[in-house]
Amino acid sequence: MRNCRLTRTARRAGPAAAFAIAWLAGAVLLLGPPASAAEPQLSVAAAALHQYDGGPPVPASFEFFPGDTVFLTFRIAGFGAEERDDEQHFQLAYGIGAADPEGLPLKEEEEGALANQLTRQDVKQEWMPLVRYDVLVPPAAPSGEYAISIRVEDKVSGGKAEKRIRFKVRGRGVESSDTLVLRRFNFYRSETSTQPLSPATYRAGDSVWARFDITGYEFGEKNRFHIDYGIKVLRASGKLLYEQPVAAEEERESFYPERHIMGGLSLNLTPDLSEGEYTVIVTVHDRVGGQTYEEKQVFLVE
Repeated sequence: MRNCRLTRTARRAGPAAAFAIAWLAGAVLLLGPPASAAEPQLSVAAAALHQYDGGPPVPASFEFFPGDTVFLTFRIAGFGAEERDDEQHFQLAYGIGAADPEGLPLKEEEEGALANQLTRQDVKQEWMPLVRYDVLVPPAAPSGEYAISIRVEDKVSGGKAEKRIRFKVRGRGVESSDTLVLRRFNFYRSETSTQPLSPATYRAGDSVWARFDITGYEFGEKNRFHIDYGIKVLRASGKLLYEQPVAAEEERESFYPERHIMGGLSLNLTPDLSEGEYTVIVTVHDRVGGQTYEEKQVFLVE
């Protein structure tokens, strides 16, 4: 009988005892030491692209054009510092590279280092070093999404961080070719005209202007290419009116391959030139690849 009464008593006290134990456990958790704050993590912060040096950040929808320079700024956050003679010193290294939509680098990767001592005010204000970078959009850059890749290393803490910044380029839209060819041959009213003539009609005494793109030539070492072209003008009868065997020549090398170049011509029509149809023949030579291409275009004199 005693055992039974003891059992009933224990059962009645059970919930209260359990509550007390739970409350005490909670008190221990509340009164225990706070969790330690996470250490700062190295990162690339406040990255922004600019149309010109010192200019405001451009929006993500902004488009650069071939020949533009893209300016980049960013800061490095979460770096460590070491005590040295009662002073705090940091040491950072970074590498920056830019590539076109196919992953071809626009120029050699740029490397740099940052090292200095921090003042108490720097530490208090959580100062972050600023890095500047710029890259030229190549003249023959295709349209698409480009990328600037950033990598940072903290020599003190051993931390590493990476970030990729994307930007858009609107190229000239020259269709590529596996062999030498002329693209987008058009006649114009003047040197600065942007609208092609259709039909290409002039009067005696006018100046004939034409522009075209050359592509499909081969590259040598260091993306070297060598192009020249000559011009002939024929009357409707086929008789030669004008000839310039080498009207222009381009030979150079570059880090980024120039997949196409722009060519052009101008002709001064004499005031006594008879009306009729005239044919312009442009003969292009690829001196590296040993290719030749000929293009014929017609304009009218009324």
